[in-house]
Amino acid sequence: MNIKKKFGCSNTPNFFSNEMVISKKSLNENKLKYTYQKQLISDLDNKHKEWSKFLGG
Repeated sequence: MNIKKKFGCSNTPNFFSNEMVISKKSLNENKLKYTYQKQLISDLDNKHKEWSKFLGG
């Protein structure tokens, strides 16, 4: 069975690049950085909500 037929389109772009290689370690490090940054933003958002309660009332 041809893979292109399975997707129903002959011009389906490849998900992976043949020219770029990223190691699993690098992907995991980037995921950890993203998760950490997301948590920092969430914490800052909660702090701003707390501060606005004190300043607003």
